[in-house]
Amino acid sequence: GLDNYQARVKLRVNKGVKLQEDSIASIKTKGLIGEKYVRISPGGSDKLIPPGGKIRDVEAPVDFEELLSKYIFGKV
Repeated sequence: GLDNYQARVKLRVNKGVKLQEDSIASIKTKGLIGEKYVRISPGGSDKLIPPGGKIRDVEAPVDFEELLSKYIFGKV
């Protein structure tokens, strides 16, 4: 659920994929206004996230639709 405009997302990662504990999750967009997906950027830590663990670092998404709208209507 949402708490302070934050959401908890549960992802299933393919077996054998190892994620460092300092990996970063971010929401990206395919193309300029395409569908959104979660990108996980690997970290450099030697420690791995255990099965059922959490990615603690997130990167705020860029809302291209909002930016484009502001540009079109001269609010940038």
